[in-house]
Amino acid sequence: MTDRSAFSTLFVNTPVGSPNRAVYGVREVSSSAAGTVEVPERPDAEGGASRSLVGWLVFLTAVGALLRFYRLGHQSLWVDEILTLQAANVGGTLTLRDIVWNIQGPLHATLTHFVAKLSTSEPALRAASAVAGTATIPVVCLLGRDMAGRRVGLLAAALTTFSPFAVWYSQEVRNYSFLMLLAAASTLLVWRLLKMRRRGWWIYVLTMAMAIQSNLSAVFLASAHNIFAAPRAIRDRRLMGRWVAAYVVILILSLPIFLGVVRWVEVDDVGGRIGPISEASEPELLRGETTFTPAAVPYAFFALAYGYSLGPSLTELHLRPPMQAYLSDFWLIAPAGLLLAAAVLLGIRALCRRRAALLLLASMVVVTLAGAALLAFMNVKPFNARYVAVMFPALVVLVSAGVASLGRARGALLFSALAFFLLLSLGGYYFNPRYYREDVRAAAGYIEARERSGDAVLVPVVRDVFRFYYGGDLMDYAAYRSQTSSDAAVDELVSRVSAGHSRLWFVQSRLWRVDPEGRVAALIRDRYRPLDEVDFPGVRGTLFELEEVIGAQ
Repeated sequence: MTDRSAFSTLFVNTPVGSPNRAVYGVREVSSSAAGTVEVPERPDAEGGASRSLVGWLVFLTAVGALLRFYRLGHQSLWVDEILTLQAANVGGTLTLRDIVWNIQGPLHATLTHFVAKLSTSEPALRAASAVAGTATIPVVCLLGRDMAGRRVGLLAAALTTFSPFAVWYSQEVRNYSFLMLLAAASTLLVWRLLKMRRRGWWIYVLTMAMAIQSNLSAVFLASAHNIFAAPRAIRDRRLMGRWVAAYVVILILSLPIFLGVVRWVEVDDVGGRIGPISEASEPELLRGETTFTPAAVPYAFFALAYGYSLGPSLTELHLRPPMQAYLSDFWLIAPAGLLLAAAVLLGIRALCRRRAALLLLASMVVVTLAGAALLAFMNVKPFNARYVAVMFPALVVLVSAGVASLGRARGALLFSALAFFLLLSLGGYYFNPRYYREDVRAAAGYIEARERSGDAVLVPVVRDVFRFYYGGDLMDYAAYRSQTSSDAAVDELVSRVSAGHSRLWFVQSRLWRVDPEGRVAALIRDRYRPLDEVDFPGVRGTLFELEEVIGAQ
């Protein structure tokens, strides 16, 4: 079978849930009282198709690597990436306390610490995420193949390869790329252990523990796995014993991050702010009104499928009411969203006859969304698409099953339509400044080249990023929410920053975090004369002469 014919068979007319399991490379064998067990056919059962599958998978993985390493250092580091460097104690000594108290993901932070000893350039710091993102492609392929056949596996690999969401986090010094890889790997392992009766419990234990050590949202994944395992474990005492033992070990291995959570609750007084967001005042909310919105859940699906570079940008979603931002790009996001919804629903329908697969995938999606929404509703952590990234493999397999269920012509049409929006989003991510991360690097370089003795820099939100890039000698000042809560507080802040200086550089980026009303910018512009202004993606730098304008209040 040629590669061309193998690819065309992705869209055969046999449904995913068809009893003709041989079409999908799966055969049934009888088992013990635990019920029917599904095992894959021998790799040589369809030798040509298997070789074509491997060939296509190698090709897609290579393309995925290219996309993830392409322009790896093009965009500036942003606030959360600097948080990773701080947690990794880059430039210092990483102690056991640093690891235990790190609730952001000690596994990735530890790796970042040692990578930074070689280089602190953006490509070097992001390389580990790119490698993890590339490795996710074959793992998702195996997951889709084992659950629903070769075609679903190959489609899942293709969607992961060109996923803007996966590419975004493969080019970021954060742990989400590792989380998606380990989520796919641990789900593949639990499927093989419980449904296909494979061996390898210790591998599953290590993989799940690593997932939790990468990001705490892996606890949602572990919960979904337990829901999937429960019916089988109840019927099989031996399996129950192994499962309980496995999670005892996982809990022990995950103690460092759980101890960090205990300390976080104590130090940050998390208990004092926990409560329904409907009963909290806006200053008590973690992100103001954006802590949780009704549009958050559908947007999470959209972002996991198409990334952040299709429709309104992340900055626009913060600066404008979400529904208003969505409506401005309705002509684009509506068809993309409808295609996604159709593919997911088709995938659910196609897997109805494969109830075990549907139970596992649905548990991953429902538990993750419910857990993240509950944390946001109780004002513990704001809802964000990246906080549900652990369900990314499940969404990809569901969409792939939906595409494969349509048959050759209609399946190819749906896949092509989805691919069109994926490529459009990738183009926006790589080449449209509208979707870039905040370019604090360019702002720091601009100020460093033009600074003068007696200047000062006010950087309200992104000061740590600015300090990472800035190599000059000016005094820099931050601003916090308590300093912008009233006109009097802002006046005190600006007077303190201006004292003893002749000029002020004001770096505006992500100001919705500390000054959503824009009081600081309004007062400075009213009081002082601007000398220079420059805009970079997500950042505006303005130079003011600190001689009060006549008539200023």
